[in-house]
Amino acid sequence: MDKRSLLAIVLCLLILIVYQEMISYFYPPPQRSVPTEPLAPAPSISPGNAPLTPAPQQGTAQRTIGVTQPYPSSTPRRATREITVDNEVYTAVFTSLGGRLKSLRLKHYPGDAGRDSPPLEMVRPGTNGELPLGVRLEGKEVVVADDAVQYEVVTDKVELRSGEQATVTLQGTDASGVSFTKTLSFSGQSYGIGLEVQVANAPAMATFFSLLWVEGLSYHQRDSSYHIHGPVALIGRKFIQETPTQHSEEILGPAKIRWAGYADNYFLSAMIPPPGDNYRLFLQTADGTVTTKLMLPWQGTTVGYTVYVGPKEFDALNAVDPSLDRAIDFGWFHFIARPLVSLLRFSHSLTGNYGVDIIILTLLVKILFFPLSNKSYKSMSEMRKLQPQMERLRAQYKDDPQQLNKELMELYRRYKINPLGGCLPMLVQLPVFIGLYQAFLHAIELRQAPFFGWIQDLSQPDRLGSIALPFIEPPGIPVLTLLMGGTMWVQQAMTPMGGDPTQQKIMMLMPLVFTIMFVNFPSGLVLYWLVNNILSIAQQYWYTKKYS
Repeated sequence: MDKRSLLAIVLCLLILIVYQEMISYFYPPPQRSVPTEPLAPAPSISPGNAPLTPAPQQGTAQRTIGVTQPYPSSTPRRATREITVDNEVYTAVFTSLGGRLKSLRLKHYPGDAGRDSPPLEMVRPGTNGELPLGVRLEGKEVVVADDAVQYEVVTDKVELRSGEQATVTLQGTDASGVSFTKTLSFSGQSYGIGLEVQVANAPAMATFFSLLWVEGLSYHQRDSSYHIHGPVALIGRKFIQETPTQHSEEILGPAKIRWAGYADNYFLSAMIPPPGDNYRLFLQTADGTVTTKLMLPWQGTTVGYTVYVGPKEFDALNAVDPSLDRAIDFGWFHFIARPLVSLLRFSHSLTGNYGVDIIILTLLVKILFFPLSNKSYKSMSEMRKLQPQMERLRAQYKDDPQQLNKELMELYRRYKINPLGGCLPMLVQLPVFIGLYQAFLHAIELRQAPFFGWIQDLSQPDRLGSIALPFIEPPGIPVLTLLMGGTMWVQQAMTPMGGDPTQQKIMMLMPLVFTIMFVNFPSGLVLYWLVNNILSIAQQYWYTKKYS
């Protein structure tokens, strides 16, 4: 493996660098500018989504909850009320103070504590209790927000089942006489929420209308190299995800902002505006709270949004808006990762165990690349036969590297051997490996999916027991990772190596490097690599026994 393996690693790194440059060239970052009108600081908001629900089709049940007339600003305000909306996929709670989304629990997805934990809460208030779905009007020296508006509504609970739709209208007036009307639309099986906002008696200088989403960072405790979270947006064809850092501000646009919100590996809260090309996105992180503010030019008309709060799962996303599935960021090799996830889901319908499905998928990929792997082993076998002659040439021309390279090339030509024959098949398989990595990293199907024994969540690192070990978090023994490192060492020992002793020692260190690198990776990724190593050992043993 020696020099050819090192060359393969260098080529892989070059491919990744070129890939980043191509992405920057073909998908330049959206224009960043400050709006012509000054922006007031935006309140923090927790994650949430508001999709516009399509008009009810014939044969579906439709209900409308009536509202009272807006009260004058001098009228004593009633106590804050809560409106609960319960459908087949979530239970949402809205508060009459500010018309905010106070809670949204996903019925089919347990919380992060495990499969037996309560339904996952998608609303994570800001440090000072800020909640999502606040609205504001902004312009030159004017800011009007509904933070303190006490909305009125005549119902406390809405229950929906399959095929049913309903609307809830909230009305309120602030102390200056500006009237706000929020109309929320729901359906029985969708993660989408329709939101229409109408403002009356607004200041003439108001030129921007904004909807806000807030996220409290204290709720995101599992920071690691594979668990990511932050503000997200789809601007034109470009998907962006920012890393939240304290005390930062950023304005994106004006541009065609198709949606914006907050996301982690498996869940998304997104605000979808009406189509437009002159929108701005204001991102702010302060005091442990991330605010995502989607700004639209405003001319006094009703503004309609679609809000999505739910899993990053293809069917659920596409049912609300086809552009939302871009939130599942499989990277450059998405055309490989997506079919692999579909194959995993199909296999799961037969086996019922995603660990078994990963093993089956690894086997299928190995069969697909079996001819290429054989060519690699053949090339290494031929190179091994030339080792005595190569060693003599190295000894003869040890003080003349240029002449040594010429003699080696002539030796390869004479025996019709391609010195890169062992690593070219590796490069061909590289896109599939990266696609698999991205698929396992972002597939919500693996979240809290058990395999067997101590591996009860394929999206988390495998740990047996709770022994505290250095550099290992969470604590425990990474059994699967140690097995992977052991099989990689066996595979390395079976591979014929030439070159000087220093290079051989470096290559024998590779299993240790990979073991350290994989120790905090999701167990689904480690399982794939372990099974791939075992299959490679079997294939290499078979080839050596048959052709040596």
